[in-house]
Amino acid sequence: MKSAQVLLVGGALVGVLLTTSVGAGAQGRSPITITSCSVVQYVPTRAHPFWGPFGPYPYGSAYTDGLRISYVNHGAIAASRVAFRVNYRGDVQHVIDVGTFSPGVAIDHSFGEFSGDAWLGPNPNQCRAVAVRFADGSVWRASVVPRRQAGQ
Repeated sequence: MKSAQVLLVGGALVGVLLTTSVGAGAQGRSPITITSCSVVQYVPTRAHPFWGPFGPYPYGSAYTDGLRISYVNHGAIAASRVAFRVNYRGDVQHVIDVGTFSPGVAIDHSFGEFSGDAWLGPNPNQCRAVAVRFADGSVWRASVVPRRQAGQ
């Protein structure tokens, strides 16, 4: 009788653990909507003496100067951490934004990733939210996208 109770409690504990680990996995549609994601072109400026009537004079460059992501949290709870996966020129980088991101509020942040890379236009190959941590401690994770195997 006692071993049956231990088995029942142990089974219930395993069930709770499995439910918790599955709940932390992919959970459907992303609560983050990316409104724009662009790589910024480096624009050096020439400093002129304070008495100069014109300037500074911007001119283009063949290098990047970071990344700018605008997004909205459509979750019911404020997010405290948002992770993005960005692919530019075949270079994949993970960008993490930390703060308090209230539901329905537009967020527009700049990041240093891809700085100094060759400029190939403002559009990355891919930009998507891959994980979100909410203020209550819950987590949303994107489903795993399989990597392409060599020769495919």
